Amino acid sequence: MEQKRDDRRTQYSKRVIKESLFQLMQEKPINKITVKELCERADVNRSTFYAYYTDIYDLDRKIIKEFFKMQRSFINKCLAIMDTKPDATDLTVKDFYEITLLHLQLVKQNKEIYKFAFYGQANTSIQISYDKVFYSVINKRIPDKYKESFRRAFTFVSGGTTAVFVRWLLTDCAAPAEELAKSLAYYYYGVFNGHKK
Repeated sequence: MEQKRDDRRTQYSKRVIKESLFQLMQEKPINKITVKELCERADVNRSTFYAYYTDIYDLDRKIIKEFFKMQRSFINKCLAIMDTKPDATDLTVKDFYEITLLHLQLVKQNKEIYKFAFYGQANTSIQISYDKVFYSVINKRIPDKYKESFRRAFTFVSGGTTAVFVRWLLTDCAAPAEELAKSLAYYYYGVFNGHKK
């Protein structure tokens, strides 16, 4: 029982520290943020912060690492869906719905990390890096004759998806994930089938 309490306390502390870093990064560059003010914002002791992180940059690196770990897991789930098709151009609206719902659920469960990745200061490079990885994985499942048009379709969808996710995060994920996934599935299906014309 004590272990569960400690685990909950640890999760809470890490969450409020991450949320506080995100809030402070809206106000100033990361190199101007001190551990002292971060702990004051998070309402945790400095010893609590140092139990998990060596400094602000260590926290930043660990958040980015966690983001990419979650995204790799998401990509693997996407590939499992895609591998049921001859190639990625055969995905149906239902497939896009499943993929999108998986991603939205992941975002909602890890809001503070996604806020950091999607609209933290100077974190555009995180999203760009993720898009490159995701594109290279999916591109392997696209027939050669569609490669160029798929690249344009992917760029369009990637930008739109980020904008939708940012807006959803700004509302603290108020709209039901299922409802949003349904709309996005039709957009994706249209774009990824339109690129074949």
